[in-house]
Amino acid sequence: MARGGKRPGAGRRKGSKASHTLSAEKAREYLISEVIKDLEPIVTAQKEAARGMWVEETDIHGNRIRVYKLKPDLKTGEYLLNQTVGKPKETMAVTEDVVIKIDV
Repeated sequence: MARGGKRPGAGRRKGSKASHTLSAEKAREYLISEVIKDLEPIVTAQKEAARGMWVEETDIHGNRIRVYKLKPDLKTGEYLLNQTVGKPKETMAVTEDVVIKIDV
């Protein structure tokens, strides 16, 4: 008597999802709805962080200078640009000989 192997009708129905997948999807939907409620202030805060915060002052020679109270956050700026125009392709230059060993 054979045991094992594919059995008719066994397994999850086609198109159904595991309970942990359904829970993750519900959590994702909730998070998206909450972020959308406050989207404008979130985007504004990210833009301000990317630009930094400064005041313009005059030095002793009368020149207008920008004094940063909060330096620009380059990671936030990079994130905003990647979300807007897409992430650029990353290339890698190999300057030495490379040996690849594949065990079969």
